[in-house]
Amino acid sequence: MIIIGAGPGGLALAHGLRKQGIDAVVHERDAYPGARPQGYRIQLDEPGLTGLRHCLPTELFELCLATAGAPPARVSVRDRQLEVLADRAAAHASDTGDAVGPRAFDRPTLRRIMLHGLDGHVHHGARLTSYRHEDDGRVTACFADGRTATGDLIVGADGVNSTVRRLLLPEVRVEDAGLRLVYGRIPLDARAREALPGWVFESVFTVLTGGPGQAHLGLGPVQFAERPDRAGRARTPAVDLPPVGDYLACMIGAPADHPAMPAAADLRALPTAELRALALRLLGEGWHEDVHRLLARWDTASLLPLRISTTGPVPVWEPGPVTLIGDAIHAMSPVLAMGANTALRDAAELTRALAGAAAGDVSPVEAVGAYESRMRDYALPIVAASRRTGQQRVGQR
Repeated sequence: MIIIGAGPGGLALAHGLRKQGIDAVVHERDAYPGARPQGYRIQLDEPGLTGLRHCLPTELFELCLATAGAPPARVSVRDRQLEVLADRAAAHASDTGDAVGPRAFDRPTLRRIMLHGLDGHVHHGARLTSYRHEDDGRVTACFADGRTATGDLIVGADGVNSTVRRLLLPEVRVEDAGLRLVYGRIPLDARAREALPGWVFESVFTVLTGGPGQAHLGLGPVQFAERPDRAGRARTPAVDLPPVGDYLACMIGAPADHPAMPAAADLRALPTAELRALALRLLGEGWHEDVHRLLARWDTASLLPLRISTTGPVPVWEPGPVTLIGDAIHAMSPVLAMGANTALRDAAELTRALAGAAAGDVSPVEAVGAYESRMRDYALPIVAASRRTGQQRVGQR
């Protein structure tokens, strides 16, 4: 199996297939892990944790949990003066007890864990340009450097700007959601924890909204159960993980048509100090003093801009030896924190389907078709729900 993209969905699928005795190789366009900033915090609830548990070897899943935070299972929405507008329980584990939740992960740490055990099965610097169908029913992936790889199936796990989707389903468009974020971290040493307001730590994620057409602030604590480097060293065999400290993910977002918001290309080009100044201008006046206390600790060097996208209409297509998982087929607004969760569910669902094909229960194309049908049924309604919630809360189009 050929997997395009070494994000959480692609790496989970590689582990899942290999657990089933199915050969899987990941091809990633980036030259090395961490070659470009992709954010910090990932929140996994049900069904993402169940998908991760199904795909990963037990020892890696346990290391993931050991290095994740377990904040209170609530999601809160507040106004400028911290009055609670909404407060709901986060998703819980399944009735079968397959997983626990919710958990807050550090994205780079999670990725390092998921790369472990895939030595020789992840090729970096492999930018897909095309694929071709072979006479024997297999498919060949062609890369920019002239390399090729042939297998029974190509899986596009290559994110929002998926080359596989563009080739397979050129009619499917990823739309600008009309939302921009400045994303960064607030380090949480002992002094910071003592100085910051307690409500910050009472939910797995908190949104402070300035109202329709205005900026919003998002906050999510990442407090490791065990510091990643220590947890990795304690395993047998050891897993090399960086010494990351606790932090509070902190993002300021605003509609793309906000009067103070520059064009997307100009936003991407801003140095971090100017990103900070822009974010504070977007936020404006009239916020509770706690917000100013928080932003005084925002790490300027950690800041990066994000453009939020969402998938447009997705038709039913004929199954074959090319398929898609995660943001490659159902990119969604982050307001429901379901993007990574749904990608990991995809990985588990496709693993189960292909295991059935390997056992001779169904043909490979039937397995892919069954996965795609299920995926459309559960994922596309979440895309729509994320769009509606984003429109209501944070000015998404």
